[in-house]
Amino acid sequence: MASLRHMDGGFEMTHGSLEVSASHLRVHGMEYQAALQWLRERRDGGASWGDDGLMSFLASAYTECTHTALDAFTHMGNVIGATGDALSTASRQVSYVEDDTTHLLLTLDGESGGSWV
Repeated sequence: MASLRHMDGGFEMTHGSLEVSASHLRVHGMEYQAALQWLRERRDGGASWGDDGLMSFLASAYTECTHTALDAFTHMGNVIGATGDALSTASRQVSYVEDDTTHLLLTLDGESGGSWV
């Protein structure tokens, strides 16, 4: 049976770096959505081929694939932006908890007259 490795360093969050990364993700999400808008505007798919004969079945399949891909890409763009929002929220919440815990520990230390080891 494999043993689990002990984590010596713990978990640390650098709030400034995390917020910058979250901001970059939100910007990437907006840029991704802008690129998709350009594709959506050309959504006619195979209709621009101008063929209503032998190529019509291909144009129809191409158009359906285009719509499906745009739906999937739109979801991916939403996830990119939402991930940036979630990272920012996580950073703020952890920072709040750290500040609150520090304040409470200092309050306890002042009330007891002792020191924390």
